[in-house]
Amino acid sequence: MSKVYSFLKEEYLPGALFIKTSFKRDREELVTRFSGYTPEYLVGFEDQISTVKQIQQTLVLTEAQKQATVNLYLRATSVNVEFNFLSSYFKKCGLDTKILSQVKKDLTTHNIEGATDKIASVIQFIDANSAALVSKGMAADFAATLAADRDYMEQQNLLQNEVKNQIAGLYTANKAEYDALYDYIAEIAADGKIMYAKTPKAKEYTIAKIIERLRSGNSGGGDVPTPATV
Repeated sequence: MSKVYSFLKEEYLPGALFIKTSFKRDREELVTRFSGYTPEYLVGFEDQISTVKQIQQTLVLTEAQKQATVNLYLRATSVNVEFNFLSSYFKKCGLDTKILSQVKKDLTTHNIEGATDKIASVIQFIDANSAALVSKGMAADFAATLAADRDYMEQQNLLQNEVKNQIAGLYTANKAEYDALYDYIAEIAADGKIMYAKTPKAKEYTIAKIIERLRSGNSGGGDVPTPATV
């Protein structure tokens, strides 16, 4: 899976909350090698988090928008699991599984647009080979169920994108505040990776790993906000 190392606009705040949890725990150790990490530095970091949080709290989201990301990723995970079975049926029938692998990759990386576009072709392929696939164990209504899943993901993705667009607008209007928050994140991450190189803690200070956690739905960052911040 290719990795993306830049925060999306909607990931600045939850990313900061992830790294704050580790930094608060380790600050007294970090300051022994990086003298700038004083209690006042931590206060400044927390104040900047609060500033960005207050900016994002000006969003007025519908309940559907707040829940969209959770719903979307749960369904994507469910469809991804079903594609494991479908891939087995394809192989038993001697059919090419390349497109299934492409859909699974899109679902795993939350490229919902890419997944739903490809699912249309998968449905056509299933319809053309239905009898053979059913004989290997596929449910007769699998294509219809998959079509319903595709439509649902498209709907939830639309709601999620509405929130992302609103956050993008906030970012544009408050770029200096977001940039200041990222400066904290980048500095702490860089020094934390040096301090804890070759230890499990290093992942907590690696921006690529933080992004992976955010996009996997892992809420291990303590007070990471709920879907209102996507």
